[in-house]
Amino acid sequence: DEIVVFPPIAGKDWKTVNVDTTIRPGIVRAKKMGLVQSHTTDLIFTMEPAYAGEQLFDPQNKGRIMALFRNPVDRLVSKFYYLQTATWERTYKPEWKDLTIVEWAELPSEDENFMVRKLSGKRFNEPVNEMDLILAKEFLRQRVVVGLMGEMTESFRRFNIAMNVDVNDDRNHRCVEEYFGNKNTDSGVKNSNKHPKVTEGSPEWRALAKKNHLDMILYAYTERLFEEQKEIINSYIAHDFLVDKTEDSVQA
Repeated sequence: DEIVVFPPIAGKDWKTVNVDTTIRPGIVRAKKMGLVQSHTTDLIFTMEPAYAGEQLFDPQNKGRIMALFRNPVDRLVSKFYYLQTATWERTYKPEWKDLTIVEWAELPSEDENFMVRKLSGKRFNEPVNEMDLILAKEFLRQRVVVGLMGEMTESFRRFNIAMNVDVNDDRNHRCVEEYFGNKNTDSGVKNSNKHPKVTEGSPEWRALAKKNHLDMILYAYTERLFEEQKEIINSYIAHDFLVDKTEDSVQA
């Protein structure tokens, strides 16, 4: 097999390649085909960040990981309501309509502590513990530009800087508006699923937070990292400004 670049589909202006990096077998295949080393891709999407980072990149071909995090309870509440109606999903769960969130939280689930599992490199059905939480924190600290769904504008500002994307580019602005919309309204926004909210401290909130206690600790850590990384990301702008001024001086 070799890397094949496909032209944009109708109505889009981005290209794709013939690999699936969202799953482990696809990542293994991408590694064998030299995806990163081929320099044919600007962005790689994956559901296995720890595994993909380990397998695909090398000292000569490095990358930056960017991830957008959501409060674990909010994510699970959204999943609970979404899969009740998402007939197009393979994991469609119409039977959840007969459950309360507290009842649903008491059911066995392979989705517990999802973030810790993914960031520590564990497989979907493997249990996680405090050691995995430590590994997940270190992975975030060392490798990830952290974004928060509750801070969408600032998160994408940082992603743009990390990727050297022009923050004033109209195309980039339209993309963000199309998928995430104005923070004051979710009308017509893609990837938006309206559902009842769960209040922090309520029985529903406590039930989900208790079951996903490692993810809750990790999310609090991502919020801290988000604050700490602001100065680092802004230093990229200062560096680029100094480089530009130096080049102007040399040319003058």
